[in-house]
Amino acid sequence: MSAPLEQQPDQIRLRVISLVGVGLVAIIVALVVLAWTAVVPSAAGRPPERASSLEHGLYDQATGGDDVRASGARRLERYEWIDRAARIVRIPIDRAIDAVVANPALIGAPR
Repeated sequence: MSAPLEQQPDQIRLRVISLVGVGLVAIIVALVVLAWTAVVPSAAGRPPERASSLEHGLYDQATGGDDVRASGARRLERYEWIDRAARIVRIPIDRAIDAVVANPALIGAPR
């Protein structure tokens, strides 16, 4: 039989590993500084504030959907004919819920 194989001792070079680590940290710091200067311009390099030549009429009139929400709420609270021939009406949502709870046949639900 052959002699058992022996493992060679680990030859970790701490100096090389530490130099690679320091180099990576230096590169990362340089990239962060470069990105920071590209994204955040200095106050001296910024043009003075002035009014935009773009029209902002619609933006200034925007209400964030409040008018649409209010219009929808008004539609849920009023009575109106949808189709007179088919006898379809719009009634306030609370009244419609109460009517369906009292008589499920109004929406074609099984009895």
